[in-house]
Amino acid sequence: MERKKKGGVKVIFNIQKCSIHDGEGLRTLVFFKGCPLKCKWCANPESQNYDEEIMESPVRCVGCGACRDACPKGAILEDGSIDRTLCDNCMKCIDVCYAEAKKITGRAYTTEELYKEIEKDRPFYSRFGGGVTFSGGEPLTHGQQLRDIAEMCHEKGIHVVVESCGYGDFEKFKMALPYIDAMFMDIKHIDTAVHKELTGAGNALILNNIKKISEYGIPLTIRTPIVPGLTDREENITGIAKFVAELPTAKEYELLAYHSFGESKYKALGRKYSLEGTETPSDKKMRELVKAGNRILSEYGKQCCWTKNNNKEVVK
Repeated sequence: MERKKKGGVKVIFNIQKCSIHDGEGLRTLVFFKGCPLKCKWCANPESQNYDEEIMESPVRCVGCGACRDACPKGAILEDGSIDRTLCDNCMKCIDVCYAEAKKITGRAYTTEELYKEIEKDRPFYSRFGGGVTFSGGEPLTHGQQLRDIAEMCHEKGIHVVVESCGYGDFEKFKMALPYIDAMFMDIKHIDTAVHKELTGAGNALILNNIKKISEYGIPLTIRTPIVPGLTDREENITGIAKFVAELPTAKEYELLAYHSFGESKYKALGRKYSLEGTETPSDKKMRELVKAGNRILSEYGKQCCWTKNNNKEVVK
């Protein structure tokens, strides 16, 4: 089966319906594939590479051996799993796996095809409010494609939000900014050396992009994932809060409690999860950090918060 990337939007790895956490109202979440960062806690490891990949589900394997016979590289082991050092992603095993123990993650859409998927949810937007949220991966690294789909949604009256790690070339994504109504942007750590250790890149470009986007006038929510032992020190939160305080369009700083929901995906991709055994931070810890953030932000008319059971908590 021949697979060719199409023009317009690049590879998308998921379209999620009826989200309530990534913008106002009911949202359609569109996940771009590909990210320049490699965060240790990434819950969507299938989002990191820009190309299609194979994900495995051993419990579905019936042991028929068809994938082993089809693989030209001899990359399929006796138990049906893939030796990733040999695999070149030719996808021939996918074509013969009727049990769907091996699936492709990622699909190329044209702008028109993607808009049709988003348009299906317009009745929900009309009734409950909401719109589309472009996430990833990192949508800002798909500058032209993000601009094309955001413009189409904007012109059709669909509210557009972008979730971003902020790591991208401003000159290549600024064309999309006129069609974006709001953004959620991450700052993982205020110390650039620690940021590089945790994500593979420093934070200077990210902080600079956030400043430029705020100066452009787009409403921002800044987020930090709270990962025990990595990002959960009070000085990290207060340092980021001081940065948020100076952003003209940022009114809220949201802390996100770490979870391990994506751990099984690493195994499905043949990768090791480096944070195995890491626990979700306690409610007490989250409230302490929110309170620390608000000690900085309250005097600027801004707030730090976190969400538990769909309820936003602000601890002064």
